[in-house]
Amino acid sequence: MKTEIEEWIALEKLNNEFKRIRKMGYVKSSRNGFTGIGKTFEDLIGKKEDALENPDYLGIEIKTKVGYSKGYITLFNAAPKGPSNFEARRISQLYGYPDRYATEYKVLAVSVLGNLPTLVANRFLFKLQIDYEKQKIGLLITDKNGIFLEKESYWDFKIVKEKLERKLKYLALIKAWPNRIKETQYYKYYAIYFFKLKGFKEFLSLIEQGKIRINFKISVYREGERKGDTHDHGTSFEIQEENLQKLFWNIKL
Repeated sequence: MKTEIEEWIALEKLNNEFKRIRKMGYVKSSRNGFTGIGKTFEDLIGKKEDALENPDYLGIEIKTKVGYSKGYITLFNAAPKGPSNFEARRISQLYGYPDRYATEYKVLAVSVLGNLPTLVANRFLFKLQIDYEKQKIGLLITDKNGIFLEKESYWDFKIVKEKLERKLKYLALIKAWPNRIKETQYYKYYAIYFFKLKGFKEFLSLIEQGKIRINFKISVYREGERKGDTHDHGTSFEIQEENLQKLFWNIKL
């Protein structure tokens, strides 16, 4: 475990790296598509791509976004537990809706809140419920009239807390301006903001307030050998930038 001095040195080091990159102006994207903004910055600081659920840089999680974007920021992914070993797939098959093009298969792209129910497939209502006694974040599913159907899917406090505290003790939010020249994407990284996590109590409270949502992203392979197979892009806990300071303390360097 790092000391506070070591943590502060890591923050300063990333800040200095950012200043170096900012001076470069527009840099060519390392990858096409919406993930290019993050991959390019990681390449510039020498971070190798991996699938580990650890902070990106010396104990600091890095999030990148286009300056004008109002989209949600993904905090981390966490698959639900329940009756099935592939619980998100079970939910999709029972409560999803036909894919836009491969209509014989079901998909589920939906964001679920703790303060308001979300209408799914024009038939069901999804809502998050915090169960402090059982130490779970539950997924309440009813029909569109509010008649109870099930609450089998859930996320354990212990697992979610561990992910939150391991991955997001420190967060750096980096903003960039995009520029496309002759089919080539470029980014200019112009601002960085540092944050320190408040705690799990605040995290749960923000779920109850609807400030943190859970987003299901379950599609289907439309062609090839895997046609018809479920494609789970991960179930993510997400927050809007305007609410970051409800979950984190702002750090001034």
